[in-house]
Amino acid sequence: MAGPAWNETFKSWRRALEAHQLTTEQLGVLEDMVREGEAGNVKTAADIRDWHENVLNPDEHMWGS
Repeated sequence: MAGPAWNETFKSWRRALEAHQLTTEQLGVLEDMVREGEAGNVKTAADIRDWHENVLNPDEHMWGS
């Protein structure tokens, strides 16, 4: 999976997905997660990305490490 640097322009993958604000590459990150069996669909993949970046690694998300 791509790191936090992928979403420097938004705070939530899910909100950006629903607002059609993801770039082709960012949407590809979510689609890869579905293809690899990490999520059942892109909305769930976006939720997982948000959870991972905001709950599991909040410092990395904040500072882009």
